[in-house]
Amino acid sequence: MWLVDDSPTQLARARELLSKHHTVETFSDAEQMLERLSLGQPPDVLLLDWQLPGISGLETCTYVREHHDNVALPILMLSSRGTHDDFTEGLQAGANDYVSKPFHDAELLARVASLLRVRAQGERLREREAYLATTLSSIGDAVITTDRAGHVVFLNPVAERITGWSTLDAQQRPVAEVVRIIDAVTRESVSSPVERALALGTVQGLARPTLLIRRDGTEVPIEDSAAPIRTGPQAISGAVLIFRDVTEQTQVRLRNEALTEQLRASEAEQATLLDAIPALVSFVSADERYGRVNKAYEDWFGISQDRLRGQQVRDVIGEAAYAVLGPFVKRGLEGESFTFEQHDVPYRRGGKRDVKVSFIAHREPGQPVAGYVALLQDITARRKLEQERELHARRLQQQAAFEQQLIGIVSHDLRNPLSAILLGSERLKRQEVLAPNVSRTVERIHASASRAVRLVKELLDFTQARLSGGIRIERGPMDLHALSRTAVEEVEEAHPAARVEVVASGDGQGAWDADRLSQVLQNLVTNAVKYGQPGSPIQVATHGDSTQVTLRVHNEGAPIAPERLPDLFQPLQRGTHPVDLASRSVGLGLFIVKSIVDAHQGHIDVRSAAGEGTTFTVTLPR
Repeated sequence: MWLVDDSPTQLARARELLSKHHTVETFSDAEQMLERLSLGQPPDVLLLDWQLPGISGLETCTYVREHHDNVALPILMLSSRGTHDDFTEGLQAGANDYVSKPFHDAELLARVASLLRVRAQGERLREREAYLATTLSSIGDAVITTDRAGHVVFLNPVAERITGWSTLDAQQRPVAEVVRIIDAVTRESVSSPVERALALGTVQGLARPTLLIRRDGTEVPIEDSAAPIRTGPQAISGAVLIFRDVTEQTQVRLRNEALTEQLRASEAEQATLLDAIPALVSFVSADERYGRVNKAYEDWFGISQDRLRGQQVRDVIGEAAYAVLGPFVKRGLEGESFTFEQHDVPYRRGGKRDVKVSFIAHREPGQPVAGYVALLQDITARRKLEQERELHARRLQQQAAFEQQLIGIVSHDLRNPLSAILLGSERLKRQEVLAPNVSRTVERIHASASRAVRLVKELLDFTQARLSGGIRIERGPMDLHALSRTAVEEVEEAHPAARVEVVASGDGQGAWDADRLSQVLQNLVTNAVKYGQPGSPIQVATHGDSTQVTLRVHNEGAPIAPERLPDLFQPLQRGTHPVDLASRSVGLGLFIVKSIVDAHQGHIDVRSAAGEGTTFTVTLPR
């Protein structure tokens, strides 16, 4: 075999490889080889470099094909230009095969061996014409042979199946009638490669998607090529057309194109999602280089996403920050996934930052760690705010504890002397020998002491609710209906002008603290009397069902302002603007009422509107 290559290195390498199996003669240019070819027997195979000084490999291939057919002298083109168009051009010039440089040794040997087999088969072709039909019938591709005029001579079974024509029906018909070809995109007619092969005497193929119209009118995507059949260097006796049904390949290609488009859309969507994340998101490879990063990362470091890609982590965050975060980077690249907070991290653009970072290791099954995904949040402002909030909360807690302890101490220390004053005034009231002016003084002392005792009791309840985790209760069996009537009677004694209507329904039995619920009733009914419309009745209704009892206290009159309703059950809050001068209330009553209801796992709410009056509703589970 002959080898033509102007590269001494490539020539030596190919000669060394091929000499192990074949006798090789080498040439550095086409002129030497063509002169040698004109003097005697051609080689078994001609290996021809595409790019040669003087006459190019393609021109040489064309010239050789004018004198030697592709069976008598197989040509293997060698080129570093490995495009499909180059391959097609080489075939059209008469090359039998094509190998891209740098070639694989095994591939080159296989290609040469293949061409040698073709040549050997060509030499025996005339002896084996009797076996041609059987051979063609066994080929997986469709094969059609024609005479010199382009009329069909033979179809193998695959060609019959694809075209819908039998050999008997197709014989002597123009091949363009049996193999009708149109462009898959424009649907314009495409000239038969057989006609071109016969006219040019070279191999012809289709370089664009093509549809074959079968005999029944259906369409099949095909790939084909045609080559002239030579009986001598110049004699063309016909052509062979080889094609295959590429429906499956076309479907695969379309699916791949669709998947590619989906992948592109998915990547665009992913980029949009990543850029929308306020945290810094990045992928770091095993060699500590950035892959994809999001917009937040770009903004934080002041470096574009494109420039960040491929840079070392150390170079981007700076040496000072890397000294702090480097150990975590190593852990991430060892395959560990974890989250941590790091404070006072040096920031490459100045100052320090508090950060919260999550590392998620990336590893394919059975493969070493490929890198990690990092999510970084700048928590500097949040941490400062939390510290300020904690400091403020501690100060408020200390202040509240001091105030509550002070209230508890004062109310406890006032209780005993007030009880003594109240007891003494009651004894003086029972004496009949007091002068009128002294009796009035005693009455004022008794009334003032009573108000002070009630205030102290409220302060003690408030202190217990705030300092002891809630008001303590002692449950026992009782009837809420009976308790309501008793509490209303006590209010009526204190307020003789009040009109209170009591309605009870259902089962009022349950396990509650009677003293505390009496406190709730008296507070709500007393408030209804004080703030209700004079002369209008106060309605107190109790109702029991299978799981709970409900208490409602309603009065007519001016509604509670809507802006006051949300804080009505907070301490030191009242439903009206004016100070309650009559009772000297400090606004603890409703707070204590709610604390008692909460201690019973109950619920209290209020509804107040112009024209409807005000209704407090208490619900207690049995």
